[in-house]
Amino acid sequence: MENKSYIKNMAVVALKLLLICSVIAGVVSFVYTVTLGAYQANLDREIRQSMATVFEIGEGEKLELTVYDGALGDDIKDIYTVSVNGETVGYCVNVVGKGFGGNMDIMVGYHPDKTIRGVSIVSHAETPGVGSKVSNADHLSQYNGHSDGLTISKRPGADITAISGATISSNAVHAAIERASEALYALPAA
Repeated sequence: MENKSYIKNMAVVALKLLLICSVIAGVVSFVYTVTLGAYQANLDREIRQSMATVFEIGEGEKLELTVYDGALGDDIKDIYTVSVNGETVGYCVNVVGKGFGGNMDIMVGYHPDKTIRGVSIVSHAETPGVGSKVSNADHLSQYNGHSDGLTISKRPGADITAISGATISSNAVHAAIERASEALYALPAA
């Protein structure tokens, strides 16, 4: 008799937990659906701001983007042809790097000759005060004017000086930029 009562009590508890989990999953799904549009709009705004920074676009200038539509790979989010007021000023590659704290969303801008114009880190989860130093403009400006095949090290003589104490983050940014250049050079000629 006690065994049946125990099983019945366990079944009631299990059903209550199932109901609670179902309600929570429904609420989370609803919130995700409601906020997805706003999240995507914020992400698009951040990407446009990163491009405007990389290409030094003024307030009165109109930024126009043409997205390359093709197989890019898992780490390449998008490749854009960037035009300002109808004139092509370069390219932008949105690439994902694998940092110490997780994924890093990086925007690499290129001149029409495919040399690097500028780099902007859209988002990252690197350690504040250490790995986050890779988003410093002085560090990222080391890439300006270069193309691919750069070396990175903390020692003098390298093309890019890594940030001391943030080797993984520095290497992640470097690898992402190299991957962005590789993807851009692989595009078919227009």
